Amino acid sequence: MPDKKIQSNLHKKGTVRSEISTLAVSLMAVRANQQLGDAKRIVLLTKCRYMGDTLVATPFIVQLRAHFPQAEITLITAPTVAIALENSPDIDHVIPLEMRGVARWRYCRELYDCLREGSYDAAFLLDRSLRCAVIAAIAGIPVRVGYLNEHRKPFLTVAIPYSFNRHEVDCHLDMLRAVGLQAKDSLPKLWITEEEKIAARLEMNLAFPTPQGKTGSIVGIQPGANDADIREWGADRYALVADKLIAETGCRIVIMGGSAEIETSSRMQSAMRNPSLNLTGKLKLRTALAAIGLCDYWIGNDTGLLHAAVSQGVPSVGLFGPNKVVRWGYDTKIHRSIVHFPESPALDDSAVRACLDAITEEQVLESVFGLMDPNACAIDIPHNALEDTTPVSRSPYFRSELAPEFFSSTRRR
Repeated sequence: MPDKKIQSNLHKKGTVRSEISTLAVSLMAVRANQQLGDAKRIVLLTKCRYMGDTLVATPFIVQLRAHFPQAEITLITAPTVAIALENSPDIDHVIPLEMRGVARWRYCRELYDCLREGSYDAAFLLDRSLRCAVIAAIAGIPVRVGYLNEHRKPFLTVAIPYSFNRHEVDCHLDMLRAVGLQAKDSLPKLWITEEEKIAARLEMNLAFPTPQGKTGSIVGIQPGANDADIREWGADRYALVADKLIAETGCRIVIMGGSAEIETSSRMQSAMRNPSLNLTGKLKLRTALAAIGLCDYWIGNDTGLLHAAVSQGVPSVGLFGPNKVVRWGYDTKIHRSIVHFPESPALDDSAVRACLDAITEEQVLESVFGLMDPNACAIDIPHNALEDTTPVSRSPYFRSELAPEFFSSTRRR
């Protein structure tokens, strides 16, 4: 049965989760809660395009496992994400399913076959596509929990409201809350082995020269991104920040990114006055993730690698457009998001671009130097153990001064 303490907290006036609390006591949610108690096989579906979309689902996965330690949990996701989530103790099986470059009918048939042959008792649909909800229903999965958008309600047994002005982590955790299960706010998580860290150290060449008398911290920077026009801050500007950090702290700069970002990373490295290590496109995914975890600080755009840094507790500074920050950014003592909100909502890509351009090098440096202050990090709450913010009327990841009312629906991926 639903947790009565959670119901009490959720019913408090003014909380962002009041709608979820009402749903959690509905007949369908109570029935789903009872069926989940007997579930032996549970399947999860996440977005099949970008790694970050599934990394933000790891708090949900970890807590789902805690609720159902004996159940067999299977994740169906993109092949790159399957690699990223290797070694997770909370997932029994990962089925990689390629969507890119595959005919839609073929993808749908493969997904149907996976769901039908799996004989699953319950499915949590963490993506928002109508296609997945329909296929899960046709496959005959008894419990289907997913988001209400895109006319999916008839195909779900528990349909959950989705809000574009809340953090994606919190939205996913609502799936647990909606069926009466405890869910505490937490950060994404990755599982990297010592062998992978050793391999990454070799690739990173930690003998990189360090100026005499300086700390030699490793600062990872990703100047590139998908959707460059509305995500990339600027290679030349990152170069200025990197040179200033070297001058002030003697840090070592490691430039990272995917193979599609090689040109952007090369422009940043060429624009720098000081030496840097450019690993963009040179590492296998697991080695790249391990290399991010070896950094002392991370600076970058709104990308999967930023989520990978957060997932490993690396103090980070993320740069966002106003249409993305509320859903994808972080705001804790060691994870900071920089955003410029315009006087009126940014309703098109050119307005988002102007907001990114309005972020100054001084703002980025101030945020990084703030993270480097020992007192700033010494009092930080433990990684992946954020205080439960259920009773308060704000996003658990953002301060109110970030003005989420200016959030725009532009490219609401």
